[in-house]
Amino acid sequence: MTDGNGAVSRLAISSRQRLDDVLTTLADLPFGGTDRALPMTWADRRKVPVDTFVVYTDNETWAGRVHPFQALKSYREKTGIGAKLVVVGMTATDFSIADPSDAGMLDVAGFDAAVPTVISDFARADMTQA
Repeated sequence: MTDGNGAVSRLAISSRQRLDDVLTTLADLPFGGTDRALPMTWADRRKVPVDTFVVYTDNETWAGRVHPFQALKSYREKTGIGAKLVVVGMTATDFSIADPSDAGMLDVAGFDAAVPTVISDFARADMTQA
């Protein structure tokens, strides 16, 4: 998550917490504009190997210095990893982040029980065959 100032912060939650406790923890966080390129730029700067980036957003207007597809392209070039990007707009509204000519990018509008499987299948797919 971002800290409201365009930086990535660790969340103080664990898999042992109850959902209501996690929601309480999240309720007071300082959210800001959604820089959907931040995961790629963060991983790039820290040389973190990532196969698939998944960004969940409430469909706020894109904020940041670089477009997500450009950040992904740069990450791929610098690391040699054929990383993928999934952007999930949690509401079913019109948005597009993915480059339509890039088989390693996926936009998902809305969220239901099928979305985790769609993301998992996409992450495992061999894009060299696409």
